[in-house]
Amino acid sequence: MRLLTFFYASIVLILLIIGCAPVPAEMPDDFAITFSWNTGSLPPRYRYDYVITIGPGAQGEFDYVPGYGEENDPNRWVTAIAVTQDDLETLYVYFREKGFFDAKWVKPEAERVGGSTTSLILTAFGKDHLVPSISALEGTELNKVEAAQDFVRLFVPDAIWEEMEARQAAYEASQSD
Repeated sequence: MRLLTFFYASIVLILLIIGCAPVPAEMPDDFAITFSWNTGSLPPRYRYDYVITIGPGAQGEFDYVPGYGEENDPNRWVTAIAVTQDDLETLYVYFREKGFFDAKWVKPEAERVGGSTTSLILTAFGKDHLVPSISALEGTELNKVEAAQDFVRLFVPDAIWEEMEARQAAYEASQSD
């Protein structure tokens, strides 16, 4: 009986050790980030969303869609983001050091409704690491994710944010009440 208990305890310990392996310090070739944000529930003229995609490799894209994103919307705007290998390394180190690749998220009993929603997907080592929307987090987890989203936004040049704001203002002006 003792031998059987020892055997099962050993198996559990091995599985725990394997499951708790640290995230490698070296960035994988497939590292990528996809971050999307939207205004939440607003009248169509005031609503918009954007997606920031960085990687894999030294590439990035900013995709803005006003309203509720009608298919083939002529107001959609997609532009490249200049991303360097150093930028990718900086992002990877940030998310690794903040524990995003092995985070166990605690979801509240109910999501907040009506406000902004987000999606953050980190791809590394052949796996997508899904980070819950800010509408589904509270407390320190919410603060951690909001800080990470702000960090990703820093890799989008000010000129792109200004262009998006100008496009949104023009879209709002073109819509009837």
